[in-house]
Amino acid sequence: MRYALDTNVLVYAADRASVHHDPARALRDRAAAEADEVALPFPVLLEFYAIITDSKRVHSPLAPSQAWQQVALYHDTFTVLYPDEETWRILGQLVAEEHVHGQHIFDAQVAALLLRHGVKTLYTANTKDFARFHDLEVRPLHNPEHHGFA
Repeated sequence: MRYALDTNVLVYAADRASVHHDPARALRDRAAAEADEVALPFPVLLEFYAIITDSKRVHSPLAPSQAWQQVALYHDTFTVLYPDEETWRILGQLVAEEHVHGQHIFDAQVAALLLRHGVKTLYTANTKDFARFHDLEVRPLHNPEHHGFA
């Protein structure tokens, strides 16, 4: 796998009211076209479902059945990364080395899954929180030359 997509890429791609919709949709569509190169950490799928069905977090939430269909499509399209004992070890190392606390544990979990499975690049709109994980190359959503769109 060459790279992974963070939850916010999937959410913005689905949320037409988002100012990030167009670049997120373009990145998601490109990723689908080269799906054998792209991974999705399992927690990203669950977080996508949680956000896209929550009217407090998106302008036009999806019905649970629609959201689950989208999750299933992502599951069937991309390689999904699941945790194992080595992921647990890497997560513990990240927590200790990067002084992870509070809600940042969820970003650390994604980072641990990527590192465990040899995925070194993550596309996200949340570059600040992932920058602490030095073994990952964190690429911003709004930088088209990184996507090969230039």
